[in-house]
Amino acid sequence: MKKEYKYSTEIMPDVYSIKLPLSGYKPGPVNVYLFKGDKITLIDTGMKQTTDLLRKALGEHGIRFSDIENIVITHGHVDHYGAARKIVKAGKAKVTAHAEDIIAIEKGMEVSVGRYTNFLKLMGVPLPIGIMLGFFFLMFRSMSDNCKVDIVMRDGDEIELGKYRGKVVETPGHSKGSVSIFLEKEKILFCGDTIIEHITPNAFMMLDEHKRLPVRMSQAEFYESLARIRKLSPVMIYSAHGKAVSDIDKIIDGYEKAFAERQDKIMSIIRSGEKNVYRIARKLFPEIGGTKLPLEIFLSISEVYTNIQILQMKGNISLNIVKGLLEVTELEKEN
Repeated sequence: MKKEYKYSTEIMPDVYSIKLPLSGYKPGPVNVYLFKGDKITLIDTGMKQTTDLLRKALGEHGIRFSDIENIVITHGHVDHYGAARKIVKAGKAKVTAHAEDIIAIEKGMEVSVGRYTNFLKLMGVPLPIGIMLGFFFLMFRSMSDNCKVDIVMRDGDEIELGKYRGKVVETPGHSKGSVSIFLEKEKILFCGDTIIEHITPNAFMMLDEHKRLPVRMSQAEFYESLARIRKLSPVMIYSAHGKAVSDIDKIIDGYEKAFAERQDKIMSIIRSGEKNVYRIARKLFPEIGGTKLPLEIFLSISEVYTNIQILQMKGNISLNIVKGLLEVTELEKEN
């Protein structure tokens, strides 16, 4: 009979899921995974604000921060690495992450606040909202407890996780350096935010410090990552948010349907005469507002822009910068 714990749940022999709070239903609490064994390992850490709760959860297993040897960060968002520095300062833990997300983990943001605000100007964000978003980015950066990355993982690398061995699978899209960890023998995947049971993950736009517009196409990369996961045929997927997933085909088919419907809605708004990305986003998500307005505006613009990249790749639209603003125009199809 499995022993029951207050703060953690055994999901495999000597592997435990620890649920840590994160405000809002989407994506909801963060799932941190503890691997017990000769090399005690955590996959992700939750926010620095939930460090004490993480400490209590580990304490149920007689584990202190100083006992942890490795922290594997699935991607460089603060709810996944936020407590890492406190764990590292307590003892001997090494932080492992993908090279593409090192800047975000070590500095709090992958590009400067200025690059974000300049991009938003191109998208047509009004000045008052742009100023508000600038303050939001500064506040967000101050919330992160940045941490040095000690070990860089690459696709195909093997990682020791307690009593198990995992293989690194690059699954970019949600971030530049998102990874999943696959236990090949057990056919179990720990996927970070690439698969979430109750929502379609956001393929965040991938900004570059020295480019006006993103070069990489995050949503296209996300599609490719989903194909890689499908090919692995995992029997169970443990996400960083929400429930475990056993039917990967059903989830991915649902994502692809949602992506197609979103692109159809965006094209409908463009056909109505709207050329401005910010206004397209506000029409696509008319319900956004309230206390989370800055975050929701940023996420909506990211969602619209990454879909627009796909529509441009398909030859449905053209993008042009006119008088300092990005304009979206439908292309007429040849008969």
